[in-house]
Parts: sequence; structure tokens; C-alpha cells
Amino acid sequence: MRLIAITGMLHQPKARFTQALIKVLSAETDRLALLDNSDVPLAINGVTRQRLAGGCVCCSLAPTLISKLGRLDADYALLPVSALADPGELASILDSLRSERTQITTVSLIDAQTQTRNPYLTRKLESSSDFHVYEPFAFSETMHAAIGLLL
Repeated sequence: MRLIAITGMLHQPKARFTQALIKVLSAETDRLALLDNSDVPLAINGVTRQRLAGGCVCCSLAPTLISKLGRLDADYALLPVSALADPGELASILDSLRSERTQITTVSLIDAQTQTRNPYLTRKLESSSDFHVYEPFAFSETMHAAIGLLL
């Protein structure tokens, strides 16, 4: 299974990126799951969706995430993560889940406001993820390249 965690501060770019991934991955497999830890529940049809609400997968919901991934029967799982997630803690949890069975890629969507107002968080997002996409988050060649690298 391939788990793709999608991090960043803004909900809408994470939702659009998740939808773009679902569209691409649905052409590859019908065994696709969405583990939704985003700040606002994602309204996405056509995919098995499990809501991970009431906290963040980097701390209070980490045991729930670990349990769900252990039982998940999917080729791909998408994990849009709450903006409250600490990138370092999330990276630590995800690293503990890596195995021959579970490959993990973390994508950070980094907006201009975070870059300007919180450069420390920007560096943390960059160092804790495998791939970075910077604002503007247009579905252009950059987004298509990101999706291509994840497959």
C-alpha cells in the first residue's frame, strides 16, 4: 500500500490536491481509501472515506491512524492532515509505519502567508516532507509533476 499524507496550513489547497490525486489514482486502481483528518470534512464521492476527527494524527489520533492503516485493504490511501499537526511529530509517526507493505510519501502545500509570517514552520514543513508545492496552488504543470512523482 502507498500512503500519501498531504500537509499544509490551508484547507482548500489540500482538498483540491486530494481531489486531483483521487482522480488520477482512480484510473490506476479501485482500491483507494481516504483517511480524512483535514480541518473540515472533505466532501468527496466515489472513494472509501474514513473520518479521523477530534484531534490530530500526529498526537491524539496517532493510535487510531496506526490501527486503521493496519486493517486497511487498499493500494493507495490518502491522508489529508489537520493544519494543527506538528510536521516533526507527524514525520515521526509516519516513519514508524513504514514497512515493506506500507510506502509513505508526505506532500507539503506551503502557502505564501506561512512562508512570510512563520519561516520556522515553513522550514519544518520542508524538512519533514518528501515533496513540497508552493503557492500559487494552480493545477498547472507543477501540480501534474507532483502527482506524477507520487505514482
